[in-house]
Amino acid sequence: QLSRQGAMAPRLDTSAGAGEVGDHGSGEGKAFSRKDVERRPDLTIVGDSVYDAKAFRSEHPGGAHFVNLFGGRDATEAFMEYHRRAWPKGKMQRFQVGSLAAGEEPTVADEGYLRLCKEVAGAIPPGGGFAPPSYWLKAGFVIGGAVAVEAYMLLRGKTLFLSLLLGVFFAWIGLNIQHDANHGALSRDPRINFWLGLFQDWIGGNMMLWLQEHVVMHHLHTNDVARDPDQKAHGALRLKPTDAWLPWHALQQLYLFPGEAMYGFKLLFLDALELLMWRWEGEPISDLARGMYLPSLALKALFWARFVALPLYLEPSLWTAACVCATIMAGAFYLAFFFFISHNFEGVASVGPEGSLPRSATFVQRQVETSSNVGGSLLAFLNGGLNYQIEHHLFPRVHHAHYHSMAPAVRTAVERMGYKYTHFPVRGR
Repeated sequence: QLSRQGAMAPRLDTSAGAGEVGDHGSGEGKAFSRKDVERRPDLTIVGDSVYDAKAFRSEHPGGAHFVNLFGGRDATEAFMEYHRRAWPKGKMQRFQVGSLAAGEEPTVADEGYLRLCKEVAGAIPPGGGFAPPSYWLKAGFVIGGAVAVEAYMLLRGKTLFLSLLLGVFFAWIGLNIQHDANHGALSRDPRINFWLGLFQDWIGGNMMLWLQEHVVMHHLHTNDVARDPDQKAHGALRLKPTDAWLPWHALQQLYLFPGEAMYGFKLLFLDALELLMWRWEGEPISDLARGMYLPSLALKALFWARFVALPLYLEPSLWTAACVCATIMAGAFYLAFFFFISHNFEGVASVGPEGSLPRSATFVQRQVETSSNVGGSLLAFLNGGLNYQIEHHLFPRVHHAHYHSMAPAVRTAVERMGYKYTHFPVRGR
C-alpha cells in the first residue's frame, strides 16, 4: 500500500510511533499499522514483518538505493520479482523490528510466480542472467555515437539530420543502457548499475524519478487504474475504459503521435517540478533516498547547461533552438511509441476495483495480462528487449539480451497456468 502523504516525504523521525528501531531480532511482538510504517521512512514491510530498512540498506548486495526507495513502503513483491526467490526471513530476523498489527492484511508472495521462476530457470544463463560480454560492444557504440554526434554539432553547428539522429541515440541510451542499469540487470556489481543508471540524467531525465515511476509504481501496479502512473493521461487521452470520455478523445488517434513527440518537453522541464517536490505523480519519493536530492538537482542543471544553454551560447539562433527541440522530440517519440503499445492494446487487462482484474489476482496474472510482446530478436536488439514486455515485467533483473531466448519457455509455463499471453509478431520476427 503506497503512501498518500502529499508533496514532500517526511523527514526521518524514529522518535515516535510503534517500536524503536535498533532493537533488532527481538521486535517480533511490536505491532505496526501500515500508516505507522508510512510515517517512518526508515522502516519497510515484507510479508507480515516490519524491518529496519535504514540499517539493512548498507548490506544490501544490490545497492542501498533500491532499499531506500521502499522506505515507508511494502517491499514484498519488489523483493520477489527482483530476486526470484522467497524472502529469507530467518536470515533477516536481525533487522526485524516488529510485525504488522492485527487487522492489517499482509502482502503474500505469489507461490505461482516462484514456481514459474524454477520452471524457466534453465532458460536464464548461469550467473543470474546479467549482461553478456557482447552487450558491452553495443553499449559502447550507443554511448560513443551519442557523445560524438553531440560534440560534432557543438563544434561544427547544428543540422536537422544530426539533431534527429541524436534523438534516436538518446532513445537507445534510455532503452538499452539506463533501463537495464536501473533495474539492476547489467551487472551483479551495484556500482556498475548505479553509474550507468545515471545516463538517464545524461539524456535529460532523472534517475530517481525514473526509479520511483518504474520500480516503485509501474512494475508493482501495472495497469492499475488508480496506482500506475503510466495509465494517467490527465484527460489528454482516454487510455482505459474507466477514463471519462471527453469530446476531443474522438480525435485522439490523430493527435496521439504528435503528443508523443511533445512528451519530451515534459520530461525535460515539467519533471523538474516533480524533482523539486521529491515526488512522482503526487507520490512522494521515500525520504530514505533523500541523499540523492541535491545530486539529482545538480545533474538536471548540468543537462540544461550542456544541452540547451551551451549550444545557444555558441550559436544563438532560432535554428539552434529548433534543432535542440528536434532532438528532444525525436527521442521522446521513439521512447513513447514503443512504451505506449506495451500496455495499451485491444484485450489488455486493467487492475483495480473498476478494472477487469482485481488487485487480489496473482502477481503473474497481473503482469502477464497487462503486457504484450511485439516482434522478435531484431527489435529486441534495437530496443533493449523492451518489445518483450511480458518477460521484462516478470523478470526485470534479467538482462534484455536474454528475453528472446526465454520467451518460449515463459509462454509455455504461463499458458499452462491458464493466463493469456499476448504476442504480436511482425515481419522479420
